[in-house]
Amino acid sequence: MRRVALGFAVLVALGLPAIARAVDLEGYWYVLVHYQDKDTNKPEAWRWEDRVWRFHKSGDRLEWTDWPIVSLRDESGRFENLSGNRAARVVAAWEPNAEQLADIKDGLAANSRGEKTKKLRASAGGTGWESGDGAVGDSAMVITYSENWSIRGLPDAPVFMREDSMGSASTESMDGTTQYRTEEVRDGGEELVGSFDRDGSRTGRFRMIRSGEVGRAGTDSLEDRQRQGVLKRAVESGYVTPDEVAAMMGGQVQLPNAAKGADREQARAAIRKAVEDAVKANGNDPSSVSSQVERITGKIERALFDQGKSIEDVQAMISRGEIGP
Repeated sequence: MRRVALGFAVLVALGLPAIARAVDLEGYWYVLVHYQDKDTNKPEAWRWEDRVWRFHKSGDRLEWTDWPIVSLRDESGRFENLSGNRAARVVAAWEPNAEQLADIKDGLAANSRGEKTKKLRASAGGTGWESGDGAVGDSAMVITYSENWSIRGLPDAPVFMREDSMGSASTESMDGTTQYRTEEVRDGGEELVGSFDRDGSRTGRFRMIRSGEVGRAGTDSLEDRQRQGVLKRAVESGYVTPDEVAAMMGGQVQLPNAAKGADREQARAAIRKAVEDAVKANGNDPSSVSSQVERITGKIERALFDQGKSIEDVQAMISRGEIGP
């Protein structure tokens, strides 16, 4: 998809001179924040949070979508285990390693919980966008909550602001502002770096990296990733063995007709592919359980060719758990 330089588009629409190196916001961005929180019992400690943003031009409006809960294939260094099955972010300025950074650029899975989208209109000055949802209700009996999202400073150094307000006509409103102010554009506009401030209590730095489309990393869904993580921890903790994992996946093998063709070598390849497909369907990499895949393939092959069983018979044996690694 061709990207649209949003800041450039605003300038052109208003008949203003374009700036040569406009920041192109169209698309997906991974946002990582390192901050200190003066309202905690450890105000000197560095903490982190991350999210994904998407900017999309729709007619004369700009859609800004925020996903505050994202998932990486490799979550190492990000969370620490608490009691039970709970986990919490590590208190540190976490940075992605090379593998995690590649995952980010490929595209992360995101949880729809907390997802929000605002439609912004071009600001009067022509250098940004704003949603304009900041008014407090005029009724003394009704308490309202509103958010105004805006982008200023385009096209060179965008400032992303999210202002929220809660109150009524008869009470003093409670307002809050979160600001991401770009101070440096890196890698030809593929990364933005700058300061972060939330109501003056949380302050630090942010880093925006252009990323792939939300909802997939390769072909894995969020559910796939969660299943992989649970399975990996179960094996590492000794709750299940790699053989038991392979047996579970092997029970889902669906044999094709080619599994008992005239050419035994080609039939074996078809059997192995069916086993590997079952492993992949569970969100796992066949190479990580290659020895178990090989053993299941061999057992199925011998049952079909050496024992003379039909595909239907062997399929039933697989379903009953009689064929495993």
